[in-house]
Amino acid sequence: MDKNYTKEFQKEIIKRHIIIAFISVIIILLFYFFIDHFYNGAVINFINDLFGYNFAHFILKNQKMVIFITLIIAILINSVLVEVYAIQKISQVFTSIRTLVQKDDQEIVLEDSLKELEHDLNVLKKESIENEKKAIREEQHKIDMIAYLAHDIKTPLASVIGYLCLLNETDLPHDLRKKYTEMTLDKAYRLEKLINEFFDIAKLSQAYQTLHKEEINLYYLLEQMKEEFYPLLTQHHQQLQIQVNQNILIYVDAQKMARVFNNIIKNAMYYGDENSIISIETKEDQIYTHILFKNQGPTIPQDKLDLIFEQFYRLDESRSSQTGGSGLGLSIAKMITKQHQGFIKVTSQNHITTFEVILPHKDTF
Repeated sequence: MDKNYTKEFQKEIIKRHIIIAFISVIIILLFYFFIDHFYNGAVINFINDLFGYNFAHFILKNQKMVIFITLIIAILINSVLVEVYAIQKISQVFTSIRTLVQKDDQEIVLEDSLKELEHDLNVLKKESIENEKKAIREEQHKIDMIAYLAHDIKTPLASVIGYLCLLNETDLPHDLRKKYTEMTLDKAYRLEKLINEFFDIAKLSQAYQTLHKEEINLYYLLEQMKEEFYPLLTQHHQQLQIQVNQNILIYVDAQKMARVFNNIIKNAMYYGDENSIISIETKEDQIYTHILFKNQGPTIPQDKLDLIFEQFYRLDESRSSQTGGSGLGLSIAKMITKQHQGFIKVTSQNHITTFEVILPHKDTF
């Protein structure tokens, strides 16, 4: 429901009308009775000398009508005074609009009866400044993203070109040629993966992309993913422990939500300790299903947590080439979750990092 910013202001105007009108009537009546009882003759003589006998006689014969006309004049003066007051306050609002567009910390100050408007204008100014700063950051982020992408593509591409140049030599031994071919293919696959992830980001940024949502069993989806991760988990000497109610259903695009869980589990696996357990738990409230992914590893500082969902951000730059991480996985996870009207957040305390995916129930939205 829209706010009525002028409600208190209207009350103030009406109150001033009543006060001025009441004072005017009291003054006129007191003046009338004072003249009538004490100075009636002297006043009539004064009017007679000033305006002539006819006008004085008219006043004397039509005292009630004169009082009525005087009241009308008082009401008109009342209206003029209140209108002047209202115009002054409206002018103050228009003047404050200039403060609204100024990019500084100066707050807008209005009449007490317009405090709600004052508060909302100050909030609007603050949001405007924040949005402008955000736009600048996003523009810089786009520039950085292009630079990161160019760097990440350049590295495997240089390797591919280098190995192809070596393979172009005709006198290479068969074993060495085979080795270089395998390494070239491996770098080409990495390059393809990086480009595909970049295009995923571009596609997910499109607001019109449709979701094919259906009710799926969360437990069985996670169990299926556990089987797929088994070789990698074994390699890292880790275990995936699923502590999820087998009857929980989530209303999602199964393929895209599997991508979210996949990216989170990969992150937990690469940055978690060896010989540790990655646990998945759930809790529900009236609106959301909360899915928590917990792994044991180094505590992540808050300044890094604030950036962890940024595109191309890596917690450990030195490990990027070994893990094959592009820094897009968690950003993609956040975008997909947002498309489902959900949220994703992360906390890290006492060597336990927890990613929480929050999804609305089917009938919530």
